[in-house]
Amino acid sequence: MVNKTVKKRSQGGAVMVEMALTLPVFLLLVFAIIELALVIFDFTRAVDATRAGARYAIVNDPVTDISTLDCSSVTEVTATCDSAGCTDLMGKMTALYRKLEEENVAVRYGCSSTGFSGNPNPVREVSVSITGQEYELILPALIGFESTITLPPFTSTRVSEDMYTP
Repeated sequence: MVNKTVKKRSQGGAVMVEMALTLPVFLLLVFAIIELALVIFDFTRAVDATRAGARYAIVNDPVTDISTLDCSSVTEVTATCDSAGCTDLMGKMTALYRKLEEENVAVRYGCSSTGFSGNPNPVREVSVSITGQEYELILPALIGFESTITLPPFTSTRVSEDMYTP
């Protein structure tokens, strides 16, 4: 009987050492999964913001002068929101994605290839894109590593014959 008691005591210490080695790795993995889920959630909010921005831009006044937009030569007009009057557009977008910065948003007005070729009022399109938006990671910042990543660029395009044109 003495041998069984001694064996249990020595195994108890081994279990504690194994737990001390595996618990930090397990917790790091769990927190990394949570961090990845937060990044994906943030990117999804950015995607939704571009969609809302494109919907808003297609039915409201253009954020820049589009009088030079000539669909016969397939030109486009692009404006960044830090230099254009995007206050209302940014209001719609930041309602969905609060971390959005104006310098990362661009609005492009162009001509669409949809519709029939003899259309006297060519179909226009609006694209709203987010590029260079940074995300601050929580876990690497706690550990002391580089904690900022740049989200992938995303563009939403809407086509409409009802867009306001001067």
